[in-house]
Amino acid sequence: MVSFDVYDKEKNVKETIDLNESVFSSAISEAFLHQVMVSYRANKRQGTVATKNRNLVHGTNRKPFRQKGTGRARQGTMHAPHHRGGATQFGPQPRSYRKTITRQMRKNAFRQSISLKAGREMLFVLTDLDFAEIQTKQAAQVLQAFAVKGRTLFIDTDPQANTVLSIRNIPKTEIKSVNECSPLDIFESDTVFITKAAAELYQQRYA
Repeated sequence: MVSFDVYDKEKNVKETIDLNESVFSSAISEAFLHQVMVSYRANKRQGTVATKNRNLVHGTNRKPFRQKGTGRARQGTMHAPHHRGGATQFGPQPRSYRKTITRQMRKNAFRQSISLKAGREMLFVLTDLDFAEIQTKQAAQVLQAFAVKGRTLFIDTDPQANTVLSIRNIPKTEIKSVNECSPLDIFESDTVFITKAAAELYQQRYA
């Protein structure tokens, strides 16, 4: 087991929690993390970019000029790539960039991404993320108390509406539930705040 301090929103230590080492202090493979994160980023790509080939270019199909007698190289159509307004040669076409991520790979990615943040002291466990009212100032005070900068991720089991609305206006800061958070979200964040309930849920799922 590995011990974590549980803080309140003012960074006061309220208690200590013991979490499973296999989830919060597992061995990290850079090659594996790179493979999985590339797959997650690739799966987010739409792959809808397209350029016009000769069949898609609209316009006349007549020859630009007669075959012989002009002294110029023969041309069959104005749709050729070297003509202005012509087709694009070897241009991108719609395709799928999807890469397979197995269930076991996803579980290992969660373990390693969380352990990476915990090992670098970029993971903080909070008692809760309950806000009495919708006020961005409350969320900003949490960031100020922990003196964090850069991309920040809050993770809760089921975020309250007041909490979501209070956090969403802060730049580079977002809140997600355990079910909608991916290893890529954790990996790309500079600081991760996770509630005690969410940490215990991660331990239950991935230990």
